[in-house]
Amino acid sequence: MIHKGEFYMKKGFCILLSSALLLTGTVPTWAKEERLLQEPHVYRGIVGTTNFYRDDVLQSSDAEIYLKDGYVMLPVRTFFTSIYPDAQIYWNSVDQQAGVLLGENSVFLYVKENKIVVNREEQPVVGRMEVKNGRLFIPLRNWLTILNQYGYQLTDADFHWNSAKQEVAVTVPENQIIYEENLKTPVISGEGQAPVYAMVPTDTYDEVANLGDGYFFGINDMKDHFKRTYDILDSSGKVKSHFAPGEIFEMRYLGEGMFCVYTEKWEQEYVMDENGQKQFDVVYDSINDFQEGLACVRDEKDGQTVEGYVDANGTLQIPLQFASGGYFSEERAVVRDLETRKYGVIDKKGNYVAEPKYKSCKSYQDGMALVQTEQGYGYINLQGEEVIAPQYVWASDFYDGTAYVLEEQNGPVWLINTKGDKVRKMADQPGDSYKSNAYCLRISQDVMLPSGIGENVDRYYDKTGEISMEQGKLLFSLSEGLCSVLDEKTQKYGYVDKTGKMVISPVFDEAERFQDGYAVVKVQDQYGIVKNPLLQK
Repeated sequence: MIHKGEFYMKKGFCILLSSALLLTGTVPTWAKEERLLQEPHVYRGIVGTTNFYRDDVLQSSDAEIYLKDGYVMLPVRTFFTSIYPDAQIYWNSVDQQAGVLLGENSVFLYVKENKIVVNREEQPVVGRMEVKNGRLFIPLRNWLTILNQYGYQLTDADFHWNSAKQEVAVTVPENQIIYEENLKTPVISGEGQAPVYAMVPTDTYDEVANLGDGYFFGINDMKDHFKRTYDILDSSGKVKSHFAPGEIFEMRYLGEGMFCVYTEKWEQEYVMDENGQKQFDVVYDSINDFQEGLACVRDEKDGQTVEGYVDANGTLQIPLQFASGGYFSEERAVVRDLETRKYGVIDKKGNYVAEPKYKSCKSYQDGMALVQTEQGYGYINLQGEEVIAPQYVWASDFYDGTAYVLEEQNGPVWLINTKGDKVRKMADQPGDSYKSNAYCLRISQDVMLPSGIGENVDRYYDKTGEISMEQGKLLFSLSEGLCSVLDEKTQKYGYVDKTGKMVISPVFDEAERFQDGYAVVKVQDQYGIVKNPLLQK
C-alpha cells in the first residue's frame, strides 16, 4: 500500500545519485564480514567483603557488599562500571536521586520512591534501594531488569547463590562484533564498454532529471521557481515542450506521458501531454500518477478526505468513495474503506475483488498481494482469494514465484513458493528488521555492545543461501540489472552487473540509477543520458 506521505511525491524528480560501491584500483579490497558473537562473562560478589569480580578479575570497589531482606546489595558504582567502565554516574544527595549514562542508554534511580527508570520507561524494582554510609546500594537482581532493557536476555537461571560461600554469581552473555572472510564476495572485473549516449553530455541545463517512460526534465535556474525554465525532453534529448522563465511555477510528471502544471506555488492548474497540449483542468485537491490508464484523485467531501480515480481525459471513472487509493497494478488497486478503515482491492470498475477487511495490503506483484490480518501476513491472488492464509509475523512480496516469510518471532526465515510450500530455510538467527527486493534478503539485528553503544549488524541472503555483505549491498543497489560504482583510482563512476562485471566503463563524474532503460550521467559540468546495454536488442 502506498503511504500517504509518499502518495503525491514527484515521480522521478528527486535528483539523487545511486548508492555507490567503492572500488580500490582495478581489484577492490572488500571489507570483512560483520558477525555477532555472544561471549558469556561471569560476575561474582562475596558478601561481607568489597570483592566483586568479572571473570575472576577484581573490580574497583571500596564499599562492602551485604545482605538485606534476602537480597545481595551492591554499590551502584560497582554495579554499573563493572560492565560499562565508561559509565557516567551522577548523585543528588539532597533528593537522593542518581542518574547513570551508559553510552546511548540512561538509568535514573529514585531512592525515596524506590523507582527505577530505564530509557524513560519505569521498571519494576526487586527489593529496596538504600543509602548507607553515603553510598547508594541496589539489590543485584535488578541488574536483570536493567540489562534486558538494553537488549540482553537474562533470566533468573543466570543468577546463582552459594549460601555456604556467601557468594552470588551472574552470567551475562555480552555481545561483540567479529569479522570473517568466509563468504564469497563480488570481484569487479573487466574494463566495460564505452557508454552509448541517447543524449551526449551538454551544458544546456543546470539539471537533468529522469522522469521515467523515456521522459526527462531539462531545468535551468534551479534555485528560483519564478525564473526557472523547463524543457520536456524525450530519450534522444529532443525538446518536446519548452516553458520560459516565470511561465509556470512547477511541473510534475504523472506518468504515461501526462504532466501536471502548477502556475502558482503548489496550486495545480491543469494536466497536459508531452507537447504542452492541455488535456484537462485539475478540479481536485490533488492528483496522483497515472498507471494503467487511471490516476487517483483526492478531494474534500462532507468534511473528510475522499479519493477516487480519473482517466486520461480527467473523467471520473471510479467515484470519490475511499479513504485512500493506491496505484493500479495488474488491473488491481489497493484502497482503504472510508467506513471500516480497512484495506481491500478493487478492479478498474471500482468493484471490490477483495473485501476491505485487512489491516494492510500491498500492491500486486507476480499475481500475488501481501495482506495482513490479526493472524499475521498472508497472500491473495488476483481474484481476491486467500491462497496462502495469513499466518506469518513477517513476509515479503513475491518475486519470480517465491517469497521470504517468518513463521514466528525469533524463528527461521523460509523461502516459500506460491502454494505456501517451504522451498529452503534461509536463516536461523533472529532479526529486528527484514528487507528484501527481487535479488536478495537483508536481516538486520540491533545489538548492544559492552561500551553501551548500540550497533546494527546486517546479513544478506540470495535465494540459494547466505552471501557476503558486499554482494548484498550490490544486489540492493541494482536498478535494471546495473549498479553505479566509483573507481577510487580514477574517481570516476561506471556501471557493473550483479556479478561485479564492469558493463559500462567508469568515465562519469556522476551516475544515477537506470529507469526505463536510461540513466542521467554527468561529465564535468555537462549532463547526458546513457542507454542500458542490458535492455538493448
